[in-house]
Amino acid sequence: MVEEKIICIGCPLGCETTLKIDDQGEVVKITGYKCKEGHQYVLEEYQSPVRVFTATVLTENSFQALLPVRTDRPILKTKLKEAAMALALVKAKPPVRAGQTILSNLLDTGTDVVATDSLSPAWGEGKGEGEECAI
Repeated sequence: MVEEKIICIGCPLGCETTLKIDDQGEVVKITGYKCKEGHQYVLEEYQSPVRVFTATVLTENSFQALLPVRTDRPILKTKLKEAAMALALVKAKPPVRAGQTILSNLLDTGTDVVATDSLSPAWGEGKGEGEECAI
């Protein structure tokens, strides 16, 4: 039998939990959690840890060199490095509004990458003659 410790973040308490795992890798006992969300969070974190992925992507035709982005839902923790490599190939072109999808179906996970900030064009880019460009 093996023990693994996981700090639960299911609520603000931050309990240090202990999982007892049998020889087949199955969790047989969880101790240390103090709220009802703790048991489920720790079990999911052990079996299939997921994270919301945050990053930046390069931009074109904007004074802002990088655009902050995130996934619209968590992806497997094992896919984070692959997600970073995929986003390294993406360039955002203005105009972009916060919340707008930058990349659909990241790594065939069904998860979209969305902008967390707006992106305006560089001075004179994308504006008609005589129009002002807000910076």
